[in-house]
Parts: sequence; structure tokens; C-alpha cells
Amino acid sequence: MRIYNRYIISLALILTLTTVILASFGHDSLDIYYTVYVIEALALTELYVYFTPRAGRGLKVVSGILFAGFMVVVGIAVAEVIRG
Repeated sequence: MRIYNRYIISLALILTLTTVILASFGHDSLDIYYTVYVIEALALTELYVYFTPRAGRGLKVVSGILFAGFMVVVGIAVAEVIRG
């Protein structure tokens, strides 16, 4: 099995398991799901550093977009706290 196939399977399993766990605890806020998914995706991507240079560049772009979305979610949460 190639490394990118293991990456995709690992990511799918981790995200599915996270969904089941969060749903079983009764979380219904999308920002919690998104934040946990982004953290898991970034951590798993760092574990699979042995991609080809082209795939690595693509994953860096995707990671940047995910991180930007994470910062938007954090910014919205901070704004809600400040507003009271």
C-alpha cells in the first residue's frame, strides 16, 4: 500500500472516529467539529512527511487553507466572548 493511500485511510478513520465520539457526547456545534478536524488533519499531515515534493506542496496549501479557517473560527469565538 502506498503512503498516500495509508494517509487517506488514516485520515478517514480518525475523522470518522472523532465524529462518533463527539456525537455520542452530544456536541452539536459545528465550530467544535471543525476545530477538532483541522487539528487532527494537521497533526496527521505532519506525521506523513515522506510524500513526494509535489504532494507535499499540495498538502501545504491545503494545510494553510485549513489553518486560515481555524483562525476564522477562533476569531469568531473571541469576538463572542468580548461582546459578552
